Amino acid sequence: MSNASLLVPDRKFVEEIISSGGSDLKKCYQCATCSVACALASDRRPFPRKEMIWAQWGLKDRLASDPDVWLCHRCNDCSLKCPRRARPGDVLAAVRQWAVRHYSAPKFLSRWVNDVKMQPVSMAFTAALLALALMVRGPIEDALAFGEPHGFYAEFFPHWLLIGFFAFFTALAFFAALVGIARFWRAMKAADVLDGSPAPPIGLTRSIVLAAASVIAHDRFAKCSAQPSGRITHMTAFYGFLALFVVTIWATFDLYAFPHLGIESMYPFDLAHPMKVLANVGGVLLVFGCTKAIVDRLRDPNDALTSTAFDWMFICLLLGVGVTGFVVEILRFAIDTESASAAVSVAYALYFVHLVLVFQLLVYLPYSKFAHIVYRTVAMVYAEHTGRANGARRPTELIGSGPVEVLVTPAVEEVAVEN
Repeated sequence: MSNASLLVPDRKFVEEIISSGGSDLKKCYQCATCSVACALASDRRPFPRKEMIWAQWGLKDRLASDPDVWLCHRCNDCSLKCPRRARPGDVLAAVRQWAVRHYSAPKFLSRWVNDVKMQPVSMAFTAALLALALMVRGPIEDALAFGEPHGFYAEFFPHWLLIGFFAFFTALAFFAALVGIARFWRAMKAADVLDGSPAPPIGLTRSIVLAAASVIAHDRFAKCSAQPSGRITHMTAFYGFLALFVVTIWATFDLYAFPHLGIESMYPFDLAHPMKVLANVGGVLLVFGCTKAIVDRLRDPNDALTSTAFDWMFICLLLGVGVTGFVVEILRFAIDTESASAAVSVAYALYFVHLVLVFQLLVYLPYSKFAHIVYRTVAMVYAEHTGRANGARRPTELIGSGPVEVLVTPAVEEVAVEN
């Protein structure tokens, strides 16, 4: 047989998937119930059965280049219907966690950010960076002749300092995310070339529009039956974060761009200002979404959810950002700065904690579960771009049944033995 190769499982990778939440991976005996049960899987290229095969074999390169890993929304319809309780949804979640580390640059940051034991060190490092920025505040203000700060917290945390600090590190995170996206996109294209896929039937611009519309509507979550409330949970947290992000950008423009356009700055906003209203609504949505996610996990009647430290760290961090944001806002309006110096110190300390949490959320985005918002969107765009989302047939065929499978492609014949 020409160009034949024996597949040798990467056992270290398999063990990593098992330890990251896919503990029941070996129970799968390839009955394909999961692919039949999944309302999100394409009829022509269903998942997660093929991903379960690749994960059992330790074919990490196939999984790393597979957009279907990210098209799974972990509703766990498949896990509840699996006759062996192999929980494919948990396995794919573990693969996504591995993929975040695989595509992250530098990789050590992903291992650091997602290690529970390293969280105190990570936050201490962030606090040290912020403290260092505050230490150089005076010399910089003297050298550049900055004006007097205005606003309750700006007396100690001037806007120029925070904007510059977060802009610099967020730009680094954005660049790191772009590196990961580029590597992921190239891997998906290379896998399609190996499989002999036809030219993409849909333009990239239209693919982006279609994927964005799906993200905005969260319509894929609506197809999940095991967790019917999952759509509400994700939508409220998503739109809450989006509202807060918009307000942050608006406040920056209000401070530094609008005055140059002849528009008077209105920052800091009072409670009746539209941006403050939007911020409070966004905060409520964020806290509600995170709280509901926690409650759903603790009161899961169908045993559909299995949460790992990877999940809990992100949910608690997002909730912490929302809660501390409300606390520092309340203190801003409640404290009399002239007669309550101790209370002011407490407010400043809590604001410092809030800033540390915001840094952990935004700057470490490419390395944490928050990276899902990037890689899943890219996978959705690619699925539209290549016709995968519409069930377009690809030349690769999966032949046979049970634990022994043969994958036939125009480029290579791969012979797999039972693991």
